[in-house]
Amino acid sequence: MTAPQRQQTAFPALAALAAAIALFLIPAWIPALHTAPWEWIVAATQVILTVAMGIYLVRFVRKQRDDYWRERGKDPKHPEV
Repeated sequence: MTAPQRQQTAFPALAALAAAIALFLIPAWIPALHTAPWEWIVAATQVILTVAMGIYLVRFVRKQRDDYWRERGKDPKHPEV
């Protein structure tokens, strides 16, 4: 009998997505954030969250690919062998 596999939650990716959406919408609702220092802070945070989402997306896709090859009994790193 095999040990149960631990399911990874998507909470970090969902939290980063929710924060990114909020940071894209908040400046439109609060005109006071259109001052020079706040625009740079909001833009930098948006870039950081976008990169984080990209990293989580790549990890998710690679995990799905590896699971696909494991189900077929092949090595995920070398499926052609």
